[in-house]
Amino acid sequence: MTAPRPLVPADRVVDVVVDALDPAAPTTTVAPVDVDAVAPEVRPSARRWLPVALAGAGCLAAVAVAVTHPGSAVWRWDEALHTWALARRGAVDSWVAQAVTWGGATSVALPVLVVVGAWSRRGRVGLRTRLGAGVALGASAALGVWLGLLLNHQVDRARPPVADWWAAAGGPAFPSGHTTAATIVAGLGAWALSQRATSRRARTSLWVGAGSYALLVGGSRYWLGVHWPSDVVGGWLLGSAWVALVVAAASLARRGARASTSPAVVEA
Repeated sequence: MTAPRPLVPADRVVDVVVDALDPAAPTTTVAPVDVDAVAPEVRPSARRWLPVALAGAGCLAAVAVAVTHPGSAVWRWDEALHTWALARRGAVDSWVAQAVTWGGATSVALPVLVVVGAWSRRGRVGLRTRLGAGVALGASAALGVWLGLLLNHQVDRARPPVADWWAAAGGPAFPSGHTTAATIVAGLGAWALSQRATSRRARTSLWVGAGSYALLVGGSRYWLGVHWPSDVVGGWLLGSAWVALVVAAASLARRGARASTSPAVVEA
């Protein structure tokens, strides 16, 4: 029987990520990361998170197919809602939207998530262990954002007319990158911070706050005219599905790691 590979401790996660991102580094097989050290506890279990991930992915696929067919009901709703927003937006609300939309910029959101992940570790742990937990959380979010970019270029949907934009934008429209990033960062941040919450009410407040954050950033992209409403919906669906998948994967990995280290039970 092959002996299990040793786990990568939390204080080496930073080194592992840096080596993985270095194109000059030799190709190596990385041992599994010590999930207990870098990932927050999962509440509830993977059984409840996996259906959320699958439902979100299924709805995302349906919306993605719909937006590739101009003239569909989704396109008609998008154009009607876009026209409605253009007729009602003003200087003050657009200024607020321009400030809020920065919450979905990866250059802002991802570093904040790394800090949140590091700070969320409970107990007396070393700086590198905290940083390892933060980097692991940030890397999970970055992978989800990258998958969103792949889908974005695969669907290759045109944005609203440039004359309607009140903010900078680039690339195809679906799904909204800012909305995807904000949803992932808010969800993973709430998950990480929930281990510091001392009551169910506090944990519920964290998730409500995360949802509100994602809604505001997504709404700002629509209000500023740089995305169709269904682009924003796609970002919410992708982000929610990815958060649920990461949490479920952490739950399953933690369960597998604990099972492998438990002493074998010998029946008489």
